[in-house]
Amino acid sequence: SLGRTPTRRRTSRLAPRMISITEANEGDKGRLLAFFEKNAGTDAARRMAGLWAWQWHGDPRLEQPGYRGVVAEWRGQLIGSVSCPPAGLYVHGEPLPAVWLVDVRIDWALARRALRDIRSDGGEREAGLSKGIAAALFDHPAAGTVQLGKHIAEPMMAICRRIGFVTMPEAANYTRRTSVRQPLEKALGRSAGRLLAVAADPLVVRVRRPALNVRAFDAEFDGRFDRLWERARSDYPAITRRDAAVLSWRYRRHPDTVYRVFVIERDAGIRGYAVSAVVPRAGRLFARIVDLLTVKGDGEAAESLLAAALRQCRDEGAERTDFFATGAELIAASSRLGFAPRLTKKNKLQPLLCRNLPDLPLYVTTGDGDGG
Repeated sequence: SLGRTPTRRRTSRLAPRMISITEANEGDKGRLLAFFEKNAGTDAARRMAGLWAWQWHGDPRLEQPGYRGVVAEWRGQLIGSVSCPPAGLYVHGEPLPAVWLVDVRIDWALARRALRDIRSDGGEREAGLSKGIAAALFDHPAAGTVQLGKHIAEPMMAICRRIGFVTMPEAANYTRRTSVRQPLEKALGRSAGRLLAVAADPLVVRVRRPALNVRAFDAEFDGRFDRLWERARSDYPAITRRDAAVLSWRYRRHPDTVYRVFVIERDAGIRGYAVSAVVPRAGRLFARIVDLLTVKGDGEAAESLLAAALRQCRDEGAERTDFFATGAELIAASSRLGFAPRLTKKNKLQPLLCRNLPDLPLYVTTGDGDGG
């Protein structure tokens, strides 16, 4: 079986024999997958199972292998869960323990029943549930102290802000169209639409050529990326780990996604890199630029890498391309290439939320946490 021997749990008892908030570990794999299937669907649960060994046993940022998270339990049933992978955060060049809060799920039907039981017994005040079950999950010691989250639904953003999360400035999702293939296929049929899109996309969906020489990179990440990371972790006040070991695990060993890597080389080193992926969704193609790194202030390299990745996404027929951009420099570069903020159904940004992080600009991209 996978993982280490389950350790003794740290439990926050919210009401006798009613709701408990408990540290989850590798021994909870089976019931976590069942809970995820019930609340997120069969496909999502299968993907979670397929990524399990890669995420919880291959990640070089893990202090020890095995699942890390928190669950809410009521009368022997899971009613909520959150996974807490390490962020690999560095502040002023030094590591600072931090986690991403991902795969947050609440069984709302069971949660409402549990809360009604507690209230009928007059136990809500004693249970500490005035801010809800999700807040109790995030507040548990096993969820860590410094917490990061992105791609968050609006109701969950409201919960996070009530318990002390703050919005990081200049960090949000951006998007732009990269192909007209889908509307052409819808109007003309699949074969004719796809054929016409090959000719139409370069004319209709214009992406400027990179100003610098960018080339595709198909090899294993090597020591040149380590040297770029060492420079970057000193340049940026707060940044998540991006050395060769993490990049190789994240983008070369991913079980179900093929990533394209682009580099700008300089002398015997790497001036910067970008990573993109085109993924099918409900019969359509979408793309993400999941990672990008240059030394701080090298806007020319960042814009060239973005342009090269965008052109690749367009050539592969991706309808839209998303990019999670942080910092004024990257946001400006993406804007010059046609990116605009990606808004929620209520026309609001989906920002980066943090709790207990020093007041510093944080550099992350889509591939951090739950992205990519």
